[in-house]
Amino acid sequence: MRRVVTLLALGVALIFRLVPAAHSSEQVAGYIYDGTGRSNNLSIVINVTTHGVAIQGTPDARINNPDDVITNNYEDCGNEDFYCLTGMLEIVIPKAMPMKQWKYHDVSCQSVAQSGGDAYRITCRSPKYRGRPTYTYSLTRGVLSIESSPVAGDYRYDLRGKYGLFSPGVQP
Repeated sequence: MRRVVTLLALGVALIFRLVPAAHSSEQVAGYIYDGTGRSNNLSIVINVTTHGVAIQGTPDARINNPDDVITNNYEDCGNEDFYCLTGMLEIVIPKAMPMKQWKYHDVSCQSVAQSGGDAYRITCRSPKYRGRPTYTYSLTRGVLSIESSPVAGDYRYDLRGKYGLFSPGVQP
């Protein structure tokens, strides 16, 4: 009887050790940005492993998309000087932030420092997108919000979690 109880306890302990590891690996595979205002029931889901981006319902938003979720691809155009995602996401950020203006990969951007921290509101122009890609970038936490993008239009989406796209030292 003792052996059965010991084996059962070991099995339960092993399961609890494996579950957090699987959950943390899911967090590293991408980012979720939840809609606000009129888009409050939607989320932008970015899977950095597959380079997929999708709009999902907020309660069911998962980085590893179910088969019934339609995803679009983005292009990682980054290099040693710029973080860059184009296509369904038009995000271009110099790695040497802060900068006031820049142009890279046919995207022209300018930034304005936000009060009380290390965040910058970045507004861009892209020949591939009629709107003006806009987002907030923190030097320590990465992209905090996406306010305008080809995948989601002119709606605001805020980061779910602490670290977003291009956060230093947290790159998947």
